[in-house]
Amino acid sequence: MEDQALQAAFEIKTACDEISRRLLRWHWEQKPGAHTLDALLRQIRRRQQESPEYYDRMPDLAGKTSWQQLDTTLCMRVLLDPEKDAARPLDLLGNTTRPGAARHACNAVRTARNQAAHAADAADAAQAAILFNEAVEALEEGYAGSAFREAELAQYYREAEGFLELCGANRTPAAARQSSVGKKTGARPAASRSKKSGGKTGSRTAAKGTGAKKSSARSRKQAPKAAGGRTILVVLLVVLVLGLLVRGITMGWA
Repeated sequence: MEDQALQAAFEIKTACDEISRRLLRWHWEQKPGAHTLDALLRQIRRRQQESPEYYDRMPDLAGKTSWQQLDTTLCMRVLLDPEKDAARPLDLLGNTTRPGAARHACNAVRTARNQAAHAADAADAAQAAILFNEAVEALEEGYAGSAFREAELAQYYREAEGFLELCGANRTPAAARQSSVGKKTGARPAASRSKKSGGKTGSRTAAKGTGAKKSSARSRKQAPKAAGGRTILVVLLVVLVLGLLVRGITMGWA
């Protein structure tokens, strides 16, 4: 079970790296100016000189020749850069329609990735699964219809559900404590957020379409039963009325 959970943690880390690259590239291509990877690397080197403390302990940029070589640490350092000391501020997140939601999503992805990267046991992996589930919800809030299509978000929701199941996240002590707090405050536990009714966009509806189809099928099966019951009731009432009429006529003749 623990090996399975740690494998899920590795897959969560990989998914977060993929999401991070997608976010950085999308923001980079929305800004004015050059959109190449080389232009991005030049921007990072310049910012390393302007803000050495913020860009401390960065992955080595040498040999980076493709977007696939960028990991979450590097991507989020650029996206979340406050740029207060920049000669030419870029502010990638600030130039979006929902900068607050975008920043929250980036932080959520980074947190999930860090938890997954340092997972040492099943409990750590379960917490990573919970954080990844929250990150997908944050992505929906900040990027649905822009950096991510609804079908892509639906796929991430399915992956999040799979990670929660593999790690037994709903049965971990941390999740149990969150559930207890939720009962007292009315808040939903993190691990169960993706299971709430309704949904904010079609992505969650698509991810749970199978359940909706089953419910619809049950409703169709129950409908004939209800109609049949009403028919029997009407027949019984008609028989009763006819019986009363016959009895009345008979008594009148007597």
